[in-house]
Amino acid sequence: MNTHTRLIITLVILTIALSASFYLNGKHSETTSQFNVDLSYKTVSSSKPLLQVEQYGQVQQGSFFLQQENKHGYLLSPLLDTKVDITVTGLIARAVVTQQFTNSTNDWVNGIYVFPLPENAAVDHLTMDIGHRTIVGKIQPKQKARKLYQQAKSDGKKASLLVQNRSNLFTNHVANIGPGDTIKVTIEYQQAITFENNMFSLRFPTTVTQRYLPASPLNSEQKSIDESGWGITQPTFNNNTVDAQEEAAPPMHKVAMNITLNSGFELNNIESEQHPIITNKVTSSQYKVQLEQDMIANQDFVLQWQAKPTHQPTAAHFSQTTENGHYGMIMLMPPQLTDNATPLNREVVFVIDTSGSMAGTSIKQAKNALAWAISDLAATDTFNVIAFNSTANKVFQHSMPANRAYKNSAMQYIEQLNANGGTEILSALQLSLGHQRPNPARIRQVIFITDGAVGNEAELFTYINNHLNQSRLFTVGIGSAPNSYFMTEAALMGKGTYTYVNSVNTVQAKMKQLFGKLKQPVLANLTAKMSQDADMYPRHLPDLYQGEPVMISYFSEQTPDKMLISGVLRQQDWQQTLTLQHSGQQSGLSTLWARRKIAQLSRDKYKGKDAAIINEQILETAMEHHLVSEMTSLIAIDITPSVKVPSSDRVIKNQRPKGQQGMLPQTATPALLQALIALFFLALALGVTLLNNTRR
Repeated sequence: MNTHTRLIITLVILTIALSASFYLNGKHSETTSQFNVDLSYKTVSSSKPLLQVEQYGQVQQGSFFLQQENKHGYLLSPLLDTKVDITVTGLIARAVVTQQFTNSTNDWVNGIYVFPLPENAAVDHLTMDIGHRTIVGKIQPKQKARKLYQQAKSDGKKASLLVQNRSNLFTNHVANIGPGDTIKVTIEYQQAITFENNMFSLRFPTTVTQRYLPASPLNSEQKSIDESGWGITQPTFNNNTVDAQEEAAPPMHKVAMNITLNSGFELNNIESEQHPIITNKVTSSQYKVQLEQDMIANQDFVLQWQAKPTHQPTAAHFSQTTENGHYGMIMLMPPQLTDNATPLNREVVFVIDTSGSMAGTSIKQAKNALAWAISDLAATDTFNVIAFNSTANKVFQHSMPANRAYKNSAMQYIEQLNANGGTEILSALQLSLGHQRPNPARIRQVIFITDGAVGNEAELFTYINNHLNQSRLFTVGIGSAPNSYFMTEAALMGKGTYTYVNSVNTVQAKMKQLFGKLKQPVLANLTAKMSQDADMYPRHLPDLYQGEPVMISYFSEQTPDKMLISGVLRQQDWQQTLTLQHSGQQSGLSTLWARRKIAQLSRDKYKGKDAAIINEQILETAMEHHLVSEMTSLIAIDITPSVKVPSSDRVIKNQRPKGQQGMLPQTATPALLQALIALFFLALALGVTLLNNTRR
């Protein structure tokens, strides 16, 4: 074999090897590959290629998306660092959420940052650090903010636009991110602490369950306070199937949590049911809480704490004085019933979700808890059971007496229930709230048990408002990330309460606790009135049950000195006066009051009030208190142009809630493989031609 021939053969072999190398490297960038990166409290890096996905509409956690210009799908940018610092003072929590992302491409790009927050979060601050520049957000009317952002984007200026999609879901658009730039987003918000059954709690969401949307809309017919402020007791998805592209396995994002707890009194215990924590006692009323290890962002974090028995609060009053007037927050516990108290007669309608997402342990626990609740009904009660998935069905035509025969019939019905189908909540509401039979002698309670999230909240809220009548609606959310916005608002509009069950292991215990409370309604038809004129929220107070307080935010131009609470207790008129001369000083109450006012105005739209007038009131309130709302956005613009070449829109996906797994969608075409095969055969033909010429 001569030198020329060996050269030709070597050329062919190198071509084959090069083709195989390009192809295999290309396979690493296709979307069927796994993308695993340790995303811990300390910044980490990854040299792996960006993950490509089809869409980012179904958000499951805080994520940053890079949209490729003139290309299908989006690139998932690795989340490098997530830190959550929360300071709790009294009944208020102030949270600072910092997340870092990177543009690992060689292009100037635009990004979209999507993240969930608590449904009652008042978002009032945004800072974005890109490279060496810091941009601070300012509140603007939504349409004006969008125009300013688009203009800055076109002018090559770094800019960010924070928009509220829902009360618990936000989107931040970022323009003109340079190659290799690291982006740090800091968002601040505050929320009210929950207090129930002598237990305080706060929740930080890291994930959002997919929302189910009906294929088509259904028919609409279908005590005294001391100086500390405390009164202490002394001694979507669009169809029923998940597309393959939604079964992607995203990066395992992690979150570090640091909490400073200023309780105001000594605590008996601090716990988190789902996440191991480390607690350090700083003083008798201050505690530091950290996670034992960074948590994966696929399940909501819930922290609970309880005062010592000698410090259990029965009332609280915190206030803030500004140049505009006086803001305050009041908590009042209902009176404790004696053991021989006679419970009110009830009509109880149990509604259970049997959609496909309830399959497994969830449906078993829910069925067991429901069976226990039915067996525990009093002989004087009446009841019915409704099960729903794609359709809704009830056991009895009308509510029946809770005797042995009807209980047995209901038990048999519950036993044969299976989990499958969609989550058509409206059909269940129609059966549970429609065609009620008025009965002044009974309290009518509707217990709604579901793990599903929905996207047609407005339609459901309107139906609840128009058909509630004398009923009380109680929602129970099951799963790692139920739609807390819908659950909370539905219960508030229904003059009931929302119970969150954050683990299938605690479903039965918490359901028993809930049903135990509902057996003894404490205070019904509550109203509140202050000695001075005051603007108070919520406007309509829920009924109070054992262990549940009433929480009120107020604004008054004059300092109030007392509040009168009245209602019906044991079928008799009841009232109690709460003195307000003393209060604990607390910052941020004006922000919390404004957030609750905006929430009330949004509810008013579902009640048929003039939307244009209400939107103006929301805009005015949000602008005055620097809050993100459905009418306002935070906009931040760097006045110095920084882009040397036009930027392209880019984008990124989120992690599914716990228990949802799958492979990433196949979005790449075989164009690369086809080109390399063509190159191989071209080289082979060239080699054969040269070999033939040599032999001649």
